[in-house]
Amino acid sequence: MKLRFIFYLFFYVGFVVQFLAAQRSYPGLNTWYHPQGIAMAGAGYSMLSVESDVKNPALLNERKESLHFSLLLYPAKIEAGIISVSFRSGKRVYSLGLRHLNYGFFDGYDEDGNQTGSYTSGDEWLTVSVGGRKRGNRIAWGGTLGGFFSQLESYQSVLMTITVGALLYIDEIDAKLGLSIENYGFVFKRYTHAIESLPTTVIGSFAKNLAHLPLEVSVDIGYVLTGSAWFRLGGIFQLPYGIQLRGGMSSDKYYQKTGNSLSADYFGSSGLGLSYGYRRYSFDISGYYFGIGGWISGIGLSIKL
Repeated sequence: MKLRFIFYLFFYVGFVVQFLAAQRSYPGLNTWYHPQGIAMAGAGYSMLSVESDVKNPALLNERKESLHFSLLLYPAKIEAGIISVSFRSGKRVYSLGLRHLNYGFFDGYDEDGNQTGSYTSGDEWLTVSVGGRKRGNRIAWGGTLGGFFSQLESYQSVLMTITVGALLYIDEIDAKLGLSIENYGFVFKRYTHAIESLPTTVIGSFAKNLAHLPLEVSVDIGYVLTGSAWFRLGGIFQLPYGIQLRGGMSSDKYYQKTGNSLSADYFGSSGLGLSYGYRRYSFDISGYYFGIGGWISGIGLSIKL
């Protein structure tokens, strides 16, 4: 009965949100901020990662007390990064995160073509998250509340973001089934009078540890309430000496095909990365190939507290 109630609740919330969200997206809400994300092409909504707080915060129940840093380099000198900390209190795990996206420096001009000096544009995303799971219970839950601050030249926008998620642990087959709603929220201040929208998305996810291989695979399907959908496939392969190999691909590759390069069409929208753990420290290095649009590369450091 509890499981049925949770799924009915998510269905109802998603149905309501579909009528409330009907604007264009804020790019910073769909940006990756940690190399684990680009390594798996955004897959892994039922697998613990540094960015689980904004993907499916129910996964926070698996997280240890830790501190995380990262830096990602996008094409056109765009930079992104995250600083986050997680700590346990009682049966719950809390997480605080600060994400930054810098679009770079630009030369400004007035309507007469006169230079007005250089300016920068970027996004700041502050999040507070909580996740928990009762001992012996198959169901985990979590939620994230965020404040998103965006500046494009002299224009500013402020909004509140909400992400909620639930997980069902299927111990009989060593698998997890997840459901989450990300990037729902409210716009308090818009750039201009034009309507800008949050990319509210409902995601169903499944992750499983394979029986005869040190490999966990993930399948994720997302529906953006403005009318589009995506599919992602990823996995984490456990290697000796504390090394993990991460990889993933996204259905975005079908929109990036040009037919000019077989390698770009085939490997486009794919990611690959390595993680290495040594005592309290874990290091990540990853890359993501756009195909026609270049690379994203990133490094990360995690410290167990």
